Amino acid sequence: MLEQTIETSATPHVTVTECIGNLVVRGSEERRITIQVQGGADDATVEREGETFTLASRAGCRLTCPPNTTLTVGVVRGNLKIKGVEGPVAIGSAYGNVNLRAIGPTALEQTFGNLSARQVAGNLHVQTTRGNARIGQVEGSLSLSQVGGNLIAEGLQGGVAAERVEGNARLGPPFFPGQTYQLSADGNLTVLLPADASLRLTLRAGGGVRSTFPGLTLEEAEGETRGILGAGEANLTAQVDGRAYLRPLGPKGAPAGHLDFDFTADLEGLGAQIETHIAEVMADVEASLEESLGRIDDQRLRQRVEQATEKAHRKAERAAEQARREAERAAERARLRAERAERRWRRASGRRPRPKWEPATEEERMRVLRLVEEGKIMPEQAADLLAALEGR
Repeated sequence: MLEQTIETSATPHVTVTECIGNLVVRGSEERRITIQVQGGADDATVEREGETFTLASRAGCRLTCPPNTTLTVGVVRGNLKIKGVEGPVAIGSAYGNVNLRAIGPTALEQTFGNLSARQVAGNLHVQTTRGNARIGQVEGSLSLSQVGGNLIAEGLQGGVAAERVEGNARLGPPFFPGQTYQLSADGNLTVLLPADASLRLTLRAGGGVRSTFPGLTLEEAEGETRGILGAGEANLTAQVDGRAYLRPLGPKGAPAGHLDFDFTADLEGLGAQIETHIAEVMADVEASLEESLGRIDDQRLRQRVEQATEKAHRKAERAAEQARREAERAAERARLRAERAERRWRRASGRRPRPKWEPATEEERMRVLRLVEEGKIMPEQAADLLAALEGR
């Protein structure tokens, strides 16, 4: 393994033009840059001009730099993890997952995997993430042009502008006065509301809006559902193809329970969250292995370790896929149970029943049969689902 240490100032400029493998960058209080590359001297090039450093690596790389470094990353062919770099961060493309922790203002052009970002001291701008995005504690504004999977976001001090989320979206507090939270999603939207929320709501939902927040009055006007919580100091504007759910937070920050609680909305993203977590863990494991492999001189032992790592990676991918399928099956089962419980509660409480459903269409029946064919639900579950579609 190639290892090089260079003394520098507290505020260097570091550019990684390309890394063919995983890249890990960590901030350190020492005024030096340490570069560790899996491979030999021919696998990396390092150039210096004053306090500007340019690095290219043809193998996995681990980089340690002062916390106030200005960091630019061009292309990473594997996973990317950055932690403790408080200076401006600019990222081009990452072909794996991107994990960001305790960093400065950041711009990311695209990642082909999942994105996880927390504790961003400034704005976070993301052009495209092909997978899921989980984002929290952003001190500036958050802008997302495209999220290919699900989005979970909370603690956005500067608001959010999410142009398109192709999956489901979940937005949590706090909602800061004077800020705008705007998003568009192809799936469902879940908004978790604290008791002291001061928020003005404007929602367009193809599947309608369901609220379990106490005392919230919603009004329909010009195809929009509108409501005001408290003084309405923040603004939430959303357009979703699915349903919009407005839920109160419990005393410990968890959604409060209610018979109208939509179990399916939580379970739909469970598999994706498990997949994201597994990907983050595997990225850490692979980065640690790259560092350890460089210390192994026996070539045959190195090959055995690399083969074992690849086998573990494939096993983790299969586990993530299985978790996603199980979550989808659980979502179908929970949806049926919730509908039955709600009907029983409405009968017992004397509330008006919902209008009788229209008979299931042929397209809906075929969708249920495809779920059976794909192994997502069992035949007996399909029978229950068809019966529910018919209103029985």
